[in-house]
Amino acid sequence: MRSVWGSARTKLLISALWAVVVVVSLIVLLGSSASPTKGPTVRTRSANRESTANAYRPLRITPPQTAVERTVNQAMNQSSNLGGLAALEAAKFPLPATDVAFPPIDEADSSSPAMYAMAFTQELLDIDFATSTRSELLAWASYNNAPNTLIEIPATAELKVLPASLTTGPGLLPALAQWATKAAARTVWRVSGLVISVNPAWTQALSAGWESVDPLMVIYDVSGTLTVTTPGRTSLVESFSFGLTLGGASWHSGYGAVAVDYWTVN
Repeated sequence: MRSVWGSARTKLLISALWAVVVVVSLIVLLGSSASPTKGPTVRTRSANRESTANAYRPLRITPPQTAVERTVNQAMNQSSNLGGLAALEAAKFPLPATDVAFPPIDEADSSSPAMYAMAFTQELLDIDFATSTRSELLAWASYNNAPNTLIEIPATAELKVLPASLTTGPGLLPALAQWATKAAARTVWRVSGLVISVNPAWTQALSAGWESVDPLMVIYDVSGTLTVTTPGRTSLVESFSFGLTLGGASWHSGYGAVAVDYWTVN
């Protein structure tokens, strides 16, 4: 009898999970520029009021340690890059926070993965550059963070994966100077026509018998239309797509976002 490791099914599993690793392996890419951070305190800003919230501990499970589970987990950990991890730990981002420009996602939407993916994308891409700042959006992203549990990374790096994924080229967010230019021109982004579907590689991985320690983890393919409006100019309509990995949120119950990958605009 052929070993299970030589089976076509296992090769498919490893291939699928390798795709998953690529989707969430922001730790190897980090050369981001963002606002400085001081620590893990969560700030919620509303008008002139500021409050502190405790971090929520997302649910974790212990999958059965089958041969498939052990082999795939080992392959994932071996894919990590120590240099990338060091860069991620050294990266500076704003404190997790929400405010008037970027409020918390509704609790009802945070309890459903598809609804959360839709609400997260809508708020992430509906930007009035003149009335908000890049730092505010990155703080909101940090607040929506979910730890990356696919590979073992230090706790100090877990909270930086999502904002890093938004700022590392080809990043979704404009650089600080580009943001300022758009703000001066009063440019506005509006998203529409969102389509959310489960990534096929993720489905294959689960079907083959692998389990995540984060029972809320899922990877979606997201696509839609981005309308760019600037006074005095013709509106620009672009199609976009990206991969969105979700998991149990770091700072609140329900879903959060692990990373945004493969940002593409046509």
